[in-house]
Amino acid sequence: MMLPTKAEMHHHPSTSKKAVVTEAAVDVCLAGAAVAGAALLAWWAVAFHPTYAHLWMVPLGLVLAGTPPVVCLALRCSGDGGPRVPLPRSLPTVPTACSTYAYFSPGAEPGSV
Repeated sequence: MMLPTKAEMHHHPSTSKKAVVTEAAVDVCLAGAAVAGAALLAWWAVAFHPTYAHLWMVPLGLVLAGTPPVVCLALRCSGDGGPRVPLPRSLPTVPTACSTYAYFSPGAEPGSV
């Protein structure tokens, strides 16, 4: 296995430099939001928990601290989606209830519906 050279992208060889920079910016923003949420929870715990004041800080801190890991996990697990396959122009027909009933009815002749 060869080490990547300076000219090669180390993340995704098929993506552009702009995509890698965008991905890094998203990672930094997610990490910043998680740290801000954790800091908000820590501040509330130290300063306001004994008096149970400023309770709005708790749900906001939990959302800020908990959302970025979920988003990051979703982005990492989603992949690129693979090749896009166009949908067929016509969908296959589904038998109607009448034809299914006639088909499974005892004594019904095939094609009698």
